[in-house]
Amino acid sequence: IAEVSGPDAFKPYDEFLSSRQPVDSIGESNPWMRTPVTQDDIVWGEGRYYDTTVARKHEYWKDFDLPTASKDLRQLRQDLFEWGFCLVEDGLSNSQYTETRMRLVEQAEAERKLDIGNVGDTFQLICSLINKGEIFPKFLEHDPAVVQGGPVIEQLLNETLRKGWCVFSFTANISYPGCKPMELHQDQGAINPYQTPEAPVCVTTMYILEDVDERNGTLIVPTSHRLVPAVGSGNRVGKLPPAINVEAPAGTVLLFDGRMLHGTSVNRADDWRYVMVQPSMKPWIRSQENFSLSTKPEVLENANGKLLQRLGLQATAGLGNVE
Repeated sequence: IAEVSGPDAFKPYDEFLSSRQPVDSIGESNPWMRTPVTQDDIVWGEGRYYDTTVARKHEYWKDFDLPTASKDLRQLRQDLFEWGFCLVEDGLSNSQYTETRMRLVEQAEAERKLDIGNVGDTFQLICSLINKGEIFPKFLEHDPAVVQGGPVIEQLLNETLRKGWCVFSFTANISYPGCKPMELHQDQGAINPYQTPEAPVCVTTMYILEDVDERNGTLIVPTSHRLVPAVGSGNRVGKLPPAINVEAPAGTVLLFDGRMLHGTSVNRADDWRYVMVQPSMKPWIRSQENFSLSTKPEVLENANGKLLQRLGLQATAGLGNVE
């Protein structure tokens, strides 16, 4: 095997599979998108991807009719298709996002005090949310009792991914004042260097639990869900439009295409910013969180069929079979 597997051997897929595309070419063609290595590398006033503002104030984007919060399913559907994201107005009621945020604050503080908090350069990450409060599994079920816009969100996911999609992960991303910006990335980057120009294989739902804007709003690059896949799998990406901060009041639910470039911004506010993130993906993609191993038995015992299927604990169309 070693004799016929050296550097001169015919390996038709090596170059493609090791191409590191589209990641490498995005940075090379758009140097303003390069991620700061340390806090000291964060530079302002030079047009870096994190040094931006909301669409209506942005010199490049202000004249575009970018999505705003809406309850009209037809508009949401069009926004997600055309721009790569949409904003569900009042997806969470005042009491729903207030209660959810309070529970996350309590959990985040407890994990930090116990020195088990997953605090990185860009945010504190709370994993296995479905084990950390009775309300959280209901988000994955889109139960209107905890997320009043659940039926609308579910309809958009069903239309974009087809019914039978599974949960990739369900976490809380809590950015703290002065945190480092996250690298702009695709949530369906797990399949790189493959790109899917026809349709996404992943759509992410973000529950916004407090007002966000240029101080603390997530960074997105509108239309990148089309521009990046358009070059094809394994090929180089050229110049891309600038990033903006998401602007939305608490209770808004952001849905975005898994091909769209996005990332956590520098938090320039005085308080920690709380959002919950749930990417959903085609059922043949391995999930980021291994729910079959990590979910508490009591959560599974109380789960309905919808939740079990979305956690990947159900065979569908020949996938996930169990004898």
